Amino acid sequence: MSNPPNIPKEVLENIGQIDTLVQEGTAHHHQGDLIRAKKIYEKILSIEPNHFDALQLLAILLAQTKNYLEAVELFSKALKINPKHPRTLNNLGIALKELKRLEEALANFDQAVALDPDYIDAYYNRGNTLRALNLFDEALISYDQAIALSPKLAMAYKNRANTLKDLNRFDEALISYDQAITFNPDSADNYYYRGNILFELKKFDKALASFDQAILFSKEGYAEASCNRGIVLKELKRPAEALASYDQAIAINPNFASAFYNRGNILQALKKTAEALASYDQAIAINPNFASAFYNRGGVMMKLKRFDEALTNFDQAITISPDYVDALSNRGIVLRELGQIDDAIDSFNQAISINPDHIESHWSSAHCNLMKGNFSVGWQLYEWRWLDRSFESKLLKTKKPAWDYQKTDRRLLIWEEQGVGDQVFFGSLLLELLEITPNLLVKIDNRLTPIFKRSFPKIKFYPHDEDVPESDYDIHLPIGALGKYFRNSNSDFLKTKNNFLISDEVQTQKIRQDLFTTKKLLCGVSWRSNNSETGAARTIPLEKLATIFDPEKISLINLQYDNIKQDINALKSSTNIDFVQYQPVDNFLNLDGFASLIDACDFIVTVDNSTIHISSALGKKSFLLLPYVADWRWLLDLQQSPWYPSLKIYRQKEINDWDSALENLKTDIENTTTNKFKS
Repeated sequence: MSNPPNIPKEVLENIGQIDTLVQEGTAHHHQGDLIRAKKIYEKILSIEPNHFDALQLLAILLAQTKNYLEAVELFSKALKINPKHPRTLNNLGIALKELKRLEEALANFDQAVALDPDYIDAYYNRGNTLRALNLFDEALISYDQAIALSPKLAMAYKNRANTLKDLNRFDEALISYDQAITFNPDSADNYYYRGNILFELKKFDKALASFDQAILFSKEGYAEASCNRGIVLKELKRPAEALASYDQAIAINPNFASAFYNRGNILQALKKTAEALASYDQAIAINPNFASAFYNRGGVMMKLKRFDEALTNFDQAITISPDYVDALSNRGIVLRELGQIDDAIDSFNQAISINPDHIESHWSSAHCNLMKGNFSVGWQLYEWRWLDRSFESKLLKTKKPAWDYQKTDRRLLIWEEQGVGDQVFFGSLLLELLEITPNLLVKIDNRLTPIFKRSFPKIKFYPHDEDVPESDYDIHLPIGALGKYFRNSNSDFLKTKNNFLISDEVQTQKIRQDLFTTKKLLCGVSWRSNNSETGAARTIPLEKLATIFDPEKISLINLQYDNIKQDINALKSSTNIDFVQYQPVDNFLNLDGFASLIDACDFIVTVDNSTIHISSALGKKSFLLLPYVADWRWLLDLQQSPWYPSLKIYRQKEINDWDSALENLKTDIENTTTNKFKS
């Protein structure tokens, strides 16, 4: 029998030395002395390049120091030596995931659990990778497998909850966050993520409490929790506390761009515009690619009417995020305000091409197309008004079908929408409608009923604040939809009548007699619009408007409603022109009397409000003052309106500049008064 071969003495010495070095290296590694541990592992590999433990230990160290490429190389080399080592497969998967090589990472986790079906960490990491691949349902299965093996694994519950949040399964996510907290009650992160899900569920008070817990359990301060706490407080209408929470987040992390951004939002809500802009600027300085900060900064500039700066900000947001639909839409609105209507339409079209359901872009594009006289396109887009949040009218609740625009003997109900001026405006089409639908019923603002009944005796009218019984009509249509049928080309306006409303002749004559106490001309004036969005741009100070009138030849008759005491005081201090408030008529509530008051005047001068619609509908000679970019009803650049032949238009040549428009109007009024007195 032969003797076994002897192992050379130097090999035995190396084995002993390597074992000692492995123990020494792992000791330093566990103590956190990574530099010394790395040197020892490298020494082992210089002695034995294929030493499995040294390879995978050095790979772990490299991964811990984020040297993932080198780690992957060493893990792979170790697996060539021992391809069925679950832990190394798991660690390789982690490094590959960090390198965004997700499919390769998943394959390694799959191998690890195939070799060891009880390997909890591999199931957990596999779930993380599947979530990163947006394979949410499969990720849930992997987390569940990890939890089945370790029912108190808090991090698996947390990431399971995050995955359920990705799936918008918020109630289930909340349960998983609660389980994560049960097994790790001191984790600030668990409370933070739970707060986020409670916010999604609009349980703001509970979300606030959860963020407070996150902050409580955070040793060094939790900037993200403080920031999100501020967002919750904003929803709870507690802006001062929200601002303090954002300030706390910034104190913890002075480079927290999102906190500055949200701080800007709350400052804007508090109407602290300059501070809001400064906060947005800080967010952008930290993160020059913060598209939302540029977008909101542009929104502030819009409100300030600094349109060129607003445009620059929206352009920057779009450069960063080309599919930023809201920025494209607001860019279109700014371009419209700058009078660049074609470019505005292009911007709305870009937004719509990205999101065909973007309501604001359709609705704003409707205005621009109608303004340009693109009626067929404009009226189609005009139907989007019913979906726009700023549109205050409500659809008629009825089971009856809408009119199909065909000639019919069926009973057609036209129902009111928008304001008095709009109802008068579209009311200009009722006579044409009667020709094809003789059984016509109209629901209208109560204040218009007397004058509409007089003007359209063949139509049955209903008050706007009462429901019309469905037994009274067969089909229906909102009054604003009539334009789509009757006004699709310039030739359609040839049917427009010079006047379609008729005032009460007796009342008109009575008012005329009461007012005509001198030989002066009576000019009805209205100078203010109360529209919350565009009223300021349409309004002219009364004392400024009065400067164009000759006090020797003209008396001004008040056609403005609401409290005008301050306006009258300013007028009296600057001019001696007669200004008459006709007390028997309430200009707001008594619109039939108001129509007679208008008709009793020789001519009307007004800004864009309901007055111009009533005076023009009466056929009264009217002069309309419009801002640089006016409502779509007045189209572009025209001095005459195809809707109202009796009026003449005077437009600002620059934003907020009334001087040239008033100068031109003054000349025409002087000609009017001269001709009148000559006659």
